Amino acid sequence: MAEAGPAGDVLRRALEANLQYYAALGRLTVDYFEALGSIARQVEVPAKLGNRTITLRQAEPAPAAPAPAPAPPAVMVLEAEGGGTAIGVFLVENLLAEKVSAPVSASAVAAPDGREVALPLAFDPEVVVLEPGEQILVRVSARIDEELEPDVSHRAELAVPGVIGTKVPIVVRRRGS
Repeated sequence: MAEAGPAGDVLRRALEANLQYYAALGRLTVDYFEALGSIARQVEVPAKLGNRTITLRQAEPAPAAPAPAPAPPAVMVLEAEGGGTAIGVFLVENLLAEKVSAPVSASAVAAPDGREVALPLAFDPEVVVLEPGEQILVRVSARIDEELEPDVSHRAELAVPGVIGTKVPIVVRRRGS
Protein backbone atom coordinates (compact mmCIF):
# COMPACT_ATOMS: atom_id res chain seq x y z
CA MET A 1 0.00 0.00 0.00
CA ALA A 2 1.11 3.42 -0.77
CA GLU A 3 1.90 5.73 2.07
CA ALA A 4 -0.44 8.66 2.57
CA GLY A 5 0.73 11.86 1.09
CA PRO A 6 1.05 15.27 2.69
CA ALA A 7 -2.75 15.72 2.64
CA GLY A 8 -3.22 12.53 4.70
CA ASP A 9 -0.60 13.65 7.18
CA VAL A 10 -2.34 16.99 7.64
CA LEU A 11 -5.68 15.27 8.14
CA ARG A 12 -4.20 12.86 10.70
CA ARG A 13 -2.62 15.71 12.70
CA ALA A 14 -5.90 17.69 12.55
CA LEU A 15 -7.78 14.66 13.95
CA GLU A 16 -5.22 14.20 16.72
CA ALA A 17 -5.43 17.91 17.60
CA ASN A 18 -9.26 17.70 17.74
CA LEU A 19 -9.04 14.63 20.00
CA GLN A 20 -6.59 16.37 22.33
CA TYR A 21 -8.74 19.51 22.35
CA TYR A 22 -11.94 17.64 23.27
CA ALA A 23 -10.12 15.50 25.85
CA ALA A 24 -8.73 18.64 27.51
CA LEU A 25 -12.16 20.31 27.33
CA GLY A 26 -13.71 17.23 28.98
CA ARG A 27 -11.11 17.25 31.80
CA LEU A 28 -11.63 20.99 32.30
CA THR A 29 -15.41 20.53 32.49
CA VAL A 30 -15.05 17.74 35.07
CA ASP A 31 -12.64 19.87 37.16
CA TYR A 32 -15.05 22.82 36.91
CA PHE A 33 -18.01 20.82 38.21
CA GLU A 34 -15.91 19.22 40.96
CA ALA A 35 -14.80 22.68 42.09
CA LEU A 36 -18.39 23.95 42.10
CA GLY A 37 -19.50 20.91 44.09
CA SER A 38 -16.71 21.36 46.62
CA ILE A 39 -17.61 25.00 47.12
CA ALA A 40 -21.18 23.98 47.75
CA ARG A 41 -19.98 21.36 50.24
CA GLN A 42 -17.27 23.66 51.64
CA VAL A 43 -14.56 21.09 50.87
CA GLU A 44 -11.13 21.77 49.42
CA VAL A 45 -10.45 20.22 46.00
CA PRO A 46 -7.19 20.22 44.07
CA ALA A 47 -7.60 21.22 40.43
CA LYS A 48 -5.11 21.05 37.58
CA LEU A 49 -4.55 24.20 35.61
CA GLY A 50 -2.17 23.40 32.80
CA ASN A 51 0.85 21.84 34.47
CA ARG A 52 0.07 23.40 37.87
CA THR A 53 -2.12 21.96 40.61
CA ILE A 54 -4.08 24.50 42.66
CA THR A 55 -6.36 23.98 45.63
CA LEU A 56 -9.72 25.71 45.57
CA ARG A 57 -11.14 26.63 48.94
CA GLN A 58 -14.02 28.78 50.04
CA ALA A 59 -13.15 32.14 51.51
CA GLU A 60 -13.22 32.29 55.28
CA PRO A 61 -16.61 33.49 56.48
CA ALA A 62 -16.63 36.93 57.98
CA PRO A 63 -16.83 36.85 61.76
CA ALA A 64 -20.39 37.02 62.93
CA ALA A 65 -21.46 40.34 64.32
CA PRO A 66 -21.99 40.17 68.06
CA ALA A 67 -25.58 39.49 68.98
CA PRO A 68 -27.36 42.61 70.14
CA ALA A 69 -27.95 42.80 73.85
CA PRO A 70 -31.40 41.56 74.77
CA ALA A 71 -33.90 44.34 75.25
CA PRO A 72 -34.67 45.02 78.88
CA PRO A 73 -38.06 43.70 79.92
CA ALA A 74 -40.94 46.14 79.69
CA VAL A 75 -41.79 47.73 83.01
CA MET A 76 -45.12 49.27 83.98
CA VAL A 77 -44.74 52.55 85.86
CA LEU A 78 -47.44 53.60 88.32
CA GLU A 79 -46.82 57.22 89.20
CA ALA A 80 -48.93 59.91 90.89
CA GLU A 81 -48.57 62.84 93.23
CA GLY A 82 -48.80 62.25 96.96
CA GLY A 83 -52.41 61.50 97.90
CA GLY A 84 -53.28 60.55 94.30
CA THR A 85 -53.99 57.21 92.67
CA ALA A 86 -51.69 55.69 90.06
CA ILE A 87 -53.39 53.45 87.49
CA GLY A 88 -52.06 51.04 84.86
CA VAL A 89 -53.31 48.11 82.80
CA PHE A 90 -51.78 44.92 81.48
CA LEU A 91 -52.97 42.22 79.11
CA VAL A 92 -53.54 38.62 80.20
CA GLU A 93 -54.01 35.96 77.51
CA ASN A 94 -54.84 32.30 77.99
CA LEU A 95 -52.44 30.39 75.72
CA LEU A 96 -53.43 27.06 77.22
CA ALA A 97 -55.90 24.57 75.78
CA GLU A 98 -58.15 24.66 78.86
CA LYS A 99 -60.11 27.25 80.82
CA VAL A 100 -58.14 29.19 83.44
CA SER A 101 -59.35 30.82 86.63
CA ALA A 102 -56.74 32.46 88.85
CA PRO A 103 -56.41 35.46 91.17
CA VAL A 104 -54.12 38.34 90.21
CA SER A 105 -51.27 38.65 92.70
CA ALA A 106 -48.38 40.97 93.47
CA SER A 107 -45.05 40.50 95.17
CA ALA A 108 -44.09 42.77 98.03
CA VAL A 109 -43.28 46.33 96.99
CA ALA A 110 -39.61 47.02 97.75
CA ALA A 111 -37.62 50.23 98.09
CA PRO A 112 -34.24 50.48 96.32
CA ASP A 113 -32.48 49.48 99.56
CA GLY A 114 -34.53 46.25 99.68
CA ARG A 115 -36.90 47.08 102.53
CA GLU A 116 -40.58 46.31 102.00
CA VAL A 117 -42.98 49.23 101.68
CA ALA A 118 -46.62 48.95 102.73
CA LEU A 119 -48.31 49.91 99.49
CA PRO A 120 -51.47 47.96 98.73
CA LEU A 121 -52.31 47.33 95.07
CA ALA A 122 -55.88 46.84 93.84
CA PHE A 123 -56.85 44.80 90.77
CA ASP A 124 -59.91 44.90 88.54
CA PRO A 125 -60.84 42.09 88.04
CA GLU A 126 -59.34 40.44 91.11
CA VAL A 127 -59.75 36.97 89.57
CA VAL A 128 -59.08 36.27 85.90
CA VAL A 129 -61.37 33.72 84.20
CA LEU A 130 -60.44 32.95 80.58
CA GLU A 131 -61.40 30.36 78.01
CA PRO A 132 -58.61 29.08 75.71
CA GLY A 133 -57.36 31.91 73.47
CA GLU A 134 -59.28 34.66 75.33
CA GLN A 135 -57.68 37.90 76.52
CA ILE A 136 -58.52 40.44 79.18
CA LEU A 137 -57.10 43.75 80.37
CA VAL A 138 -56.42 43.86 84.09
CA ARG A 139 -56.37 47.25 85.78
CA VAL A 140 -53.99 47.81 88.68
CA SER A 141 -54.14 50.86 90.94
CA ALA A 142 -52.09 52.09 93.86
CA ARG A 143 -52.92 54.87 96.31
CA ILE A 144 -49.71 56.91 96.56
CA ASP A 145 -49.14 57.88 100.18
CA GLU A 146 -47.66 61.26 101.10
CA GLU A 147 -45.11 59.32 103.19
CA LEU A 148 -43.65 57.68 100.07
CA GLU A 149 -40.34 59.32 99.21
CA PRO A 150 -40.69 61.39 95.99
CA ASP A 151 -38.92 60.30 92.76
CA VAL A 152 -37.81 56.98 94.25
CA SER A 153 -38.59 53.82 92.29
CA HIS A 154 -40.24 51.09 94.37
CA ARG A 155 -40.37 47.73 92.58
CA ALA A 156 -42.74 44.78 92.56
CA GLU A 157 -43.99 42.10 90.18
CA LEU A 158 -47.57 41.32 89.15
CA ALA A 159 -48.64 37.84 88.07
CA VAL A 160 -51.56 35.56 87.39
CA PRO A 161 -50.46 32.14 88.64
CA GLY A 162 -51.24 29.36 86.17
CA VAL A 163 -51.28 31.66 83.13
CA ILE A 164 -48.15 31.59 80.95
CA GLY A 165 -46.22 34.85 80.51
CA THR A 166 -48.05 37.07 82.99
CA LYS A 167 -45.17 38.28 85.14
CA VAL A 168 -45.21 42.06 84.81
CA PRO A 169 -42.50 44.08 86.59
CA ILE A 170 -43.78 47.37 87.96
CA VAL A 171 -42.28 50.54 89.39
CA VAL A 172 -44.32 52.66 91.79
CA ARG A 173 -43.27 56.29 92.34
CA ARG A 174 -44.51 59.43 94.00
CA ARG A 175 -44.02 62.41 91.72
CA GLY A 176 -41.90 65.21 93.09
CA SER A 177 -43.45 68.64 93.51
